Amino acid sequence: MLNPQMQQLVVGVGGGVMLLLQVTGLVVIWLQRRRVRSLDGRVAHLSAAMALLTDTLEGGLHDVAREVSRLASQPSAPLAVAAPRNRVTTQRRVKGAAKRGQSVREIAAAEQMSEGEVRLMLQNASRDVKEPTVHASMR
Repeated sequence: MLNPQMQQLVVGVGGGVMLLLQVTGLVVIWLQRRRVRSLDGRVAHLSAAMALLTDTLEGGLHDVAREVSRLASQPSAPLAVAAPRNRVTTQRRVKGAAKRGQSVREIAAAEQMSEGEVRLMLQNASRDVKEPTVHASMR
């Protein structure tokens, strides 16, 4: 057997180790509770965002359904189908109007196109002048 001093030393060391383990456990539990609180905040934020998204979607679908039923209740008129325009003739008209000094806005209004389309056609026309197309028969 151990002498009384040695027993006290073993009990003291054992008690110290147990105390250290308990403090370590408390620190770990405290850190995990902080993480859980952070996660709770994230989940609350996510659920609020989902509720907002759901409300917005329901409102939008309700508006669409109301508009569809309104259109369905109106007498149907024959739809005017616009004849497709020939791209080459449209480009020719746009290029001619630009040469005559018309603005992009005026050309777009006359051709019933967006200003961006007119600018794109004019860019392509100027590019074709700078870089002539090489056909397979010319190679």
